Amino acid sequence: MKSLPAVTMLCAVVGASGCFWVTTKSEGAALRKDVRELEERLVTKEGELDGQVGELKKVIDEATKVLKRNSADLGADVDALRNDIRVSTGLVSAAKNMMDDLAAQLEKQRLASEERMAALEARLAVLEGGKVPPTGGGATNPAVAGQNPDDLWTQGTDAFKAQKWNEARDAYKKLAVGFATHDRADDAQYFRGEAYFQEQDWDSAIREFQKVYDKFATSSLADDALYRAAEAAAKLKNCSEGRAYLALLRQKYPSSNVFKRAETMDKDLKAAAKNKSKCTS
Repeated sequence: MKSLPAVTMLCAVVGASGCFWVTTKSEGAALRKDVRELEERLVTKEGELDGQVGELKKVIDEATKVLKRNSADLGADVDALRNDIRVSTGLVSAAKNMMDDLAAQLEKQRLASEERMAALEARLAVLEGGKVPPTGGGATNPAVAGQNPDDLWTQGTDAFKAQKWNEARDAYKKLAVGFATHDRADDAQYFRGEAYFQEQDWDSAIREFQKVYDKFATSSLADDALYRAAEAAAKLKNCSEGRAYLALLRQKYPSSNVFKRAETMDKDLKAAAKNKSKCTS
């Protein structure tokens, strides 16, 4: 039988008290060497980490400085922008006030011009009817001598059906101007524009259709007049003007029977806006 190793023998000797690991001198020296090497490696790694931490700290400090500087610049930019906005807002408010004042003045002048024009047209209608108008403080709605509004309506309608446009316009004018409060006055004004439209005199048609809205805004034909004015403007390739009439129609007469047609025409004019063969303005 082979002899047992020394460790086994020692375990057998101590038996009941347990077995202990026995380290030789050479093994102890090797362990101490390993420990020293580990300590040296640990010191080296700690040094490397300290260096890296230092570099990282420098980078963080530099980034913090840059961030603070940028934040300060951004704050200054924001303050400058806020100041610019305040200045711009003030300018816009001032411009709006000026525009409102100008619009009020223009509206006042327009009303005064319309009153003068209505007076002139009334006097002209009386003269054309064969009656000299009164010289002082005459009535603002004089009747046409020798004629009544129903007769004028019949004359205008008959001439219109016969395509005698000048005669139709003349009769309608006498009715619309000479009997401005008559139930047929707004219709007469509309068909004055329609007579021009049939002759393709687009500018004159627009002018007369515009008067329907200006003088008889509550008329059942006011929306139709605006639509016709838009059509005439489109014929002149004035698409922006046409869209303005359509926008007014949709705003003032949302229940109009031509509302849908106005929407369709507006889309068509908007689509054609960049086509110079269809729209010049």
